[in-house]
Amino acid sequence: MSGTRAFLVRRLVALLVVTAAAVATLLAAYYGVSRNSAAVTDRSTPAILQVAAATEALRGSYREAEGALTGATGDVEGLGENYRTRLSTANQSLAQAVKSTTGGEPARQSLLTIAGLVSSYSDIIEQAYVHRGNANLRAAYLSYARTMLERGDGDILERLGAVQRRQLRVLNQQTSFGWLLSCAWWVLVPVLFLTLAALLVHTQRFLRHRFRRLVNPWLAAATGLLIAVVPLAVFTYQTQDRLESARISLSQDDIGSASGGTAKRVTDTLRDTHWRAGAVGWIPLGGAVLAALIVAGLQPRIDEYRFQPR
Repeated sequence: MSGTRAFLVRRLVALLVVTAAAVATLLAAYYGVSRNSAAVTDRSTPAILQVAAATEALRGSYREAEGALTGATGDVEGLGENYRTRLSTANQSLAQAVKSTTGGEPARQSLLTIAGLVSSYSDIIEQAYVHRGNANLRAAYLSYARTMLERGDGDILERLGAVQRRQLRVLNQQTSFGWLLSCAWWVLVPVLFLTLAALLVHTQRFLRHRFRRLVNPWLAAATGLLIAVVPLAVFTYQTQDRLESARISLSQDDIGSASGGTAKRVTDTLRDTHWRAGAVGWIPLGGAVLAALIVAGLQPRIDEYRFQPR
C-alpha cells in the first residue's frame, strides 16, 4: 500500500470515528434538554397545580365554614355554597393528583391518605354545624378540624406540602441544565466538532496539494454541514431559558389561587419548544449525510491507489 493511500485510509477512518462521536454526543446533549419541555407541560405542570389547588381550596373551605358557623346567618344558610364548592374543588383536585403525581408511588400513597383525612375533616365540619347551637361544642369541633388541617403533626396541609416538595424536586431535575449537559455543550460538542472541522480542512488541503484539484466538493459540503450545530445550540439555549421560566412560574406560592392562569402561562412559555424538540430527529439523519459526504469525497481518491505496487 502506497503512503498516500495508507494516509487516506487512516484519515477516512479517523473522520468517520470523530463524526460518529460528534453526532452521538450532539444527539444526547440536544435530547437531554429538548425532551423535558413535553414532560414539564404534560406531567409536572398539571400535577403541581392540582396539589396547589387542593391546598388553596382546603384553606378556603375552613375559612368559609368558620365564617358561616360563627356568623349571624349560620342557621339560615348552613355551611354555605362557598364552603361546599371549595371542598368539592379540593376533592376533585386530589383525585386528579393521585392519577398524575410526578412524585412516584410514595406521593400517590400519601395523596390517598390525604383524601381519607379530608373526608374525616369534612365530617368534623358537619358535626360543628350539627352542634351549631352549642357554642362550646361548635368551637371544639372547629378547633379539631383546624388541627387536622394545619396545626397537627402530619396534618393535611403538611402532607400536601411534602408531596408538593417532592414534585418540585422532579421539576427542578427536568428544568436543570446539570453538569452532564453543561459538560456536553460547553466541552464535548465544541471539541468534537472543531476537531472534525480541522480534520476536514486539513484533508482538503492535502488533497489539493496531492491531486492538484482546487476543491473537493464532497468534503467542502461536509465542512459546511457542520454549521448546523449552531442553530441547534441556539435552540437548546432557548429551550433551557423557557424551561427555567416555567420552573419559576410553578414555584410561586400563590399558584393554587390562579392555577388556570399559571397553566396557560407555562403552556405559552413552552409552546415554541415543542417544534424545536422535533429537531432531534434530524441529528442522526444529518450524521448519516455527513458520513456519506466524507466517504464520497475520499473513497475515489483511495481507489486511485488500489492497484499500485507496495
